[in-house]
Amino acid sequence: MKPLIFSFCIIFFCTLFLRANESGTSDYFTYARMQLKKYHPPRQDYVIIIDYRKSIISDRLYVLDMKNNHVVLSSNVSHAWNTGAMYARKFSNELGSNTSCKGNFLTRGTKYGKYGYSMIIKGLDQGINDKALSRAIIFHSDTKMKTKWSWGCFATPEKINKQIIDLTKNGVLVCVMV
Repeated sequence: MKPLIFSFCIIFFCTLFLRANESGTSDYFTYARMQLKKYHPPRQDYVIIIDYRKSIISDRLYVLDMKNNHVVLSSNVSHAWNTGAMYARKFSNELGSNTSCKGNFLTRGTKYGKYGYSMIIKGLDQGINDKALSRAIIFHSDTKMKTKWSWGCFATPEKINKQIIDLTKNGVLVCVMV
């Protein structure tokens, strides 16, 4: 009986390990730590990873708890309609491009606007996303959107939007992976 339980435990833990590596979250933590060292954001307790290598219908936004090595939230998130259909392929920093930006951002405060409760972000990479503030790229709910695609903002489902914003506002690093 004991060898059977032991075998079951080995298979169970191997399966968990493989699933964790398949989802790539261990790679996200490694990447997030590198970016924290590079940018030194005011808050180092959380990092938001947006993995634009995944499809627009996939969970590709992850809020990482850096103290406990734990994914707190995961969600789908929009990209701009001019960036690509199912996958984000084209990126721009230009005003009026209706294209997503890549690179690293810093969360700022909140506001209520056209799309409700939103979070302002600032681009940290010169020439890549430093016009995010003037382009009004923000985190907001996808409720009032007519399509899955935004004009450049990070739109998330209403049910999780407030949680993401409340957990990460005012100084958390946002890393967009392409």
